[in-house]
Amino acid sequence: MITTVVVAFMWVYFGRLYLIHDPDEWRIANQQLEYPLYIIPFIGVTHILGSVGLLIPNMPRLTEWVYAGLSFTLLLAFYSQLNGGGSTWDKFDPILVLAFVFASYVLRRRMRANRWSI
Repeated sequence: MITTVVVAFMWVYFGRLYLIHDPDEWRIANQQLEYPLYIIPFIGVTHILGSVGLLIPNMPRLTEWVYAGLSFTLLLAFYSQLNGGGSTWDKFDPILVLAFVFASYVLRRRMRANRWSI
């Protein structure tokens, strides 16, 4: 459950940065990755909704879809980073986050299989 909370916290944190118009995040999204300005707040909303979906207990179908959405988002972010500017290490940030998402997914499925709560 700790990894799920860490993943949810990361998504809320970055979603909040997109929603409050953090200058650094908006610069990276708009100038380096060339995302249009109107899509950046939408990304923030989907980040926050995804983290809320992860924390809702006893809804396995919803959490499966949330994990799928997070995985697609991170793979697309990795692809965007590869095609955008920035340092080499920044390009692999989405893969590191994807590792946390994968760990959270596997551990959560094991908890359900063992009939633990959540």
